[in-house]
Amino acid sequence: MKIVFLGTASAFPTKDRNHTSILLRYGSEAMLFDCGEGTQRQLRIAGESPMKITKIFITHWHGDHVLGLPGLLESMAMNNRQDLLEIFGPGGTKESIKHLFQALHIKPNYKLAVHEVDTRKSTLVINTKEYEVSALFMKHKVPCLAYSLKEKNRYKINKDWVRKEKVQGLPALSKLQEGKDVTIKGKKVKASDVTHLESGKKLTMIFDTDLMPSLAKFAKDSNLLICEGTFSHKIRDKARDHGHLTVKDAARIAKSAKVNKLIITHFSQRYKDTKELAIEAKSIFKNTVLAKDFMEFNI
Repeated sequence: MKIVFLGTASAFPTKDRNHTSILLRYGSEAMLFDCGEGTQRQLRIAGESPMKITKIFITHWHGDHVLGLPGLLESMAMNNRQDLLEIFGPGGTKESIKHLFQALHIKPNYKLAVHEVDTRKSTLVINTKEYEVSALFMKHKVPCLAYSLKEKNRYKINKDWVRKEKVQGLPALSKLQEGKDVTIKGKKVKASDVTHLESGKKLTMIFDTDLMPSLAKFAKDSNLLICEGTFSHKIRDKARDHGHLTVKDAARIAKSAKVNKLIITHFSQRYKDTKELAIEAKSIFKNTVLAKDFMEFNI
């Protein structure tokens, strides 16, 4: 998984930070999480093609998370996109997109599938052979979702055995990767003898929300937690009033969830320098990084 931070600001973009958007590269897919104002330009600067986006996950319909969406969808139409585009979001997403198309006279000439998540419990929204995506409702001013992508556990073949038996490229290897026994060169090969089960990686993204007991459970054992930390804990009352987390809140969630790494994003424009925020967060969860626009991370 390759993650590109396209925007790391909160309500107001700054000269250094764009509105929120994150691109996830996974295999042949490119998934966009939120699409704040200016996301198209950020994609081009990052060297990423908007046309290759396969799925868009909307957390909620506040402007700083979706104002770049109509422009992106229109550009896809103008560039004669043919591939299916899937959009996921909270209840009301279908109606919101319909109004955008009507107001801006956007006529998509590509297949568009919009999926609404309308449950208050953690729910599975995608389930493929390779991965699954779950969503959880947040505590915010409007319906808002967090997302978690978890790879399926996979059987990995012993490379030394492959070299020794000179079986590179044989179709039977794909069966072994599914945990199935096969016959190669007239000999039965047990998957348990030449493979080991590798745990899939987990990525969790938590944006606009107040504190909730279920956040740590949702993010549990993530290889990477990307979490909003809009304010310093010194003004935690302001964070609560606006339905947001502080950097210490994010760090405590990471610690409780036993994640491997925490990246905090979605910073208020008041913070020209985030050094003090980093100190706050690292005092609780040491393996913390504060995101910057165009920062990349691989898991």
